[in-house]
Amino acid sequence: MIAHSISDPDHSDEALFAVATAQAAVGQIDKALAQVDAITSDRTKAEALAELVAAEARLGHFDSARRIALGILDSRSRSTRIDALEYLAAEQAARGDIDAAFETVIAIDNPYRRSEAQAAIATAVARSGNISGAIRTASKIATDYWFKSDQHSMKVASGLVSRAGEFDDFWFFEALCNIADIQARGDDIRGALKTARAIPDVSGRTRAYNRIAAIQARNGDLDGAMKTAGRIESAFGDLPALVAIVGAMAAQGRFDDAIELAANVEAAYGDDTGFIAVAVEMARQDRLDAGLGHAKALASAKDRTRAFSDIAVVLAQKAGVEDALRITSLIPDRRDQAEAVHAVATALAAMGNDDRAMKIATTTPDPIDFNALVVDIALAQARSGNTDTAIATARHLDDSMSRAIALAGIARILP
Repeated sequence: MIAHSISDPDHSDEALFAVATAQAAVGQIDKALAQVDAITSDRTKAEALAELVAAEARLGHFDSARRIALGILDSRSRSTRIDALEYLAAEQAARGDIDAAFETVIAIDNPYRRSEAQAAIATAVARSGNISGAIRTASKIATDYWFKSDQHSMKVASGLVSRAGEFDDFWFFEALCNIADIQARGDDIRGALKTARAIPDVSGRTRAYNRIAAIQARNGDLDGAMKTAGRIESAFGDLPALVAIVGAMAAQGRFDDAIELAANVEAAYGDDTGFIAVAVEMARQDRLDAGLGHAKALASAKDRTRAFSDIAVVLAQKAGVEDALRITSLIPDRRDQAEAVHAVATALAAMGNDDRAMKIATTTPDPIDFNALVVDIALAQARSGNTDTAIATARHLDDSMSRAIALAGIARILP
């Protein structure tokens, strides 16, 4: 095999990574493992094994995925091994095997990350459509799971008091927030509000109500969004909901109402981010000059950058590529400007305008920026269903690691 004949160890590892992930994606796990065994870099080997875990989990080969995950040697706080175990557990939960999912995450010895993985299990159950099961699953994050008499041999003693006070509570609340969000996206607003109301923490309830209100606003139910925002108890806690409502008003073409609410929010909260949505929607609705006026009036350089970048993406989507690039030139910071151009090119790729996206990429002077952009273009193409084009784009990358990352990402997107 060509990968084994490459003399440079880094390049050889990257090639082996790409081959292994491609083989795992089509179920050739033994061949994939053989490629990984030949990788010399411990970090690259860990990342490759994580890709194999994900591939096996997607194929429903949970025992194999778990064996591979437990064999990953990684001690970083945000470790590849932990990410792989969390991914595997979520796949198990999504297919109804919740008990097995909890057994999987017992192997995570970082208590914070274990609780986070348990929240991911509850979220996966909710995404499968089993809301009542998701709520029951979320309750397992509480300490009663750790007080059972039939303690599993792999449970790691991490301090029950510490877990309850610092980790389990937060992730229990966050799991319920995710469930409420999923209910709202499924048009079950009443159920979402019920779930949010049941969160025994003001901060957690605030996050949930804000997410529900934003979904209502995007769906056009501005009155409902306002009512949900009114349920928020914490001082200034309804700011995200109100900004979302401003954006929804602007999307409906109700610019006078949107500007009035954005101004009220700015006066009461000292926050002018509502005007970002006004500016972007004006650009989308062929009122570019007015939109740019609001963007330029934003007090924060960070907010102006975000507005210009979002406007540029909108213009690119409307086939105004030259205008989009002109807008990115208004961003003074070189790195921020590069990220805005990056967003424009990725948006073009997602729309199928591959030639234009790649032409923009070739104007990127920094090789690191170029490689990162081409990877994202390939992934955008894959997500749009243009798999062959995505693979061809990835193969144009001269940097072998970037090429491996792109091909691995495409493999994850494949059905």
